[in-house]
Amino acid sequence: MNERRNERHDWGTLNEVEPGLYRLRLFNPRGALMINTWIYQGPAGFVVIDPGWPWTRDGLAAALTRLGTSVAGVGAWLYTHTHVDHMGLAAWLGSQSDAPHITWSGVAPYLETWHSFQDRTNDWSDWGRSAFDEPARSTMLKMWEDSRRSRPFKGLVDEFGEMSVRNAELYDIGQTIQVEDLALTVIDARGHDPHHIAFFDDARGWLFSGDVILPAATPISRAMGDDLDAYEASIERLAVLNTQLLLPGHGIQRSDRIAQAFDRSRGFVADFEASVWRVLETAPEPIDLFSLAIATTPDGKPPAASTTWWVHLSNLDAHLRRGVTRGNFVEFAGPRYALA
Repeated sequence: MNERRNERHDWGTLNEVEPGLYRLRLFNPRGALMINTWIYQGPAGFVVIDPGWPWTRDGLAAALTRLGTSVAGVGAWLYTHTHVDHMGLAAWLGSQSDAPHITWSGVAPYLETWHSFQDRTNDWSDWGRSAFDEPARSTMLKMWEDSRRSRPFKGLVDEFGEMSVRNAELYDIGQTIQVEDLALTVIDARGHDPHHIAFFDDARGWLFSGDVILPAATPISRAMGDDLDAYEASIERLAVLNTQLLLPGHGIQRSDRIAQAFDRSRGFVADFEASVWRVLETAPEPIDLFSLAIATTPDGKPPAASTTWWVHLSNLDAHLRRGVTRGNFVEFAGPRYALA
């Protein structure tokens, strides 16, 4: 049996996790976050799942060349969800490849103006104005604007122009997609993204789960239309599958550790819930989101990594909003929160 590939290049890493199944992690020139792009070499050609950021396209092309194909030679592009690190490259790929772009039918309204949709999704300023009380509101909006200005791009429309996703093939929940010798059932995985799905090959036990199950807490952001209840339901929906190989957007788990991976994601949700309750139970007066977030960090100040801080804030906000909806918390003007 040939030794599996385990390669490191200037564009990223390429690892063969099963015969013909590759985990590609492309170095991100615009930040630290790298994702898993999954490449499957079937009997007649290649399938790519979650090809990645718009600015890792040269690395993707180099990796495909390394495998003996090209962007134009890929037979199908599949997407677990619409976020820019997973599907941000879709429009450009459509300009270079005639292969179908396969994802959930719910994205249909956004495909013609794909870059505008991406820019709207990634703009959290409206959320910042509504989620925080002063003086934190002004502080957080300044942090957000400073963060945006520090990036070497303004938005996909400004950088690349408006583009549409060509050759879309859209599927509904429960349908099966036949690509190469994979039979992938479309599983409802919404929550982290209102358009999130997973792909499950029952014969192999391969689950391409996107960002539902991660090594860290999955971000749930009201700014991006996420839903905490839907996310928890998706965890349980995926947990009952006979998964032998968990293939998420970040990390990887084999059968002997898959149950622990699901428990860890449940635990992240439970920890945020407990943190919100603990602070509200001890707060002498209604508390705002920023103060609650500070109270739930180990050293009482924002984490050094700005992405970590925004994820922390958005997840706490999701739990606060759910608590209000359920009648557990009361929202006062500001907004500020207290136990009901």
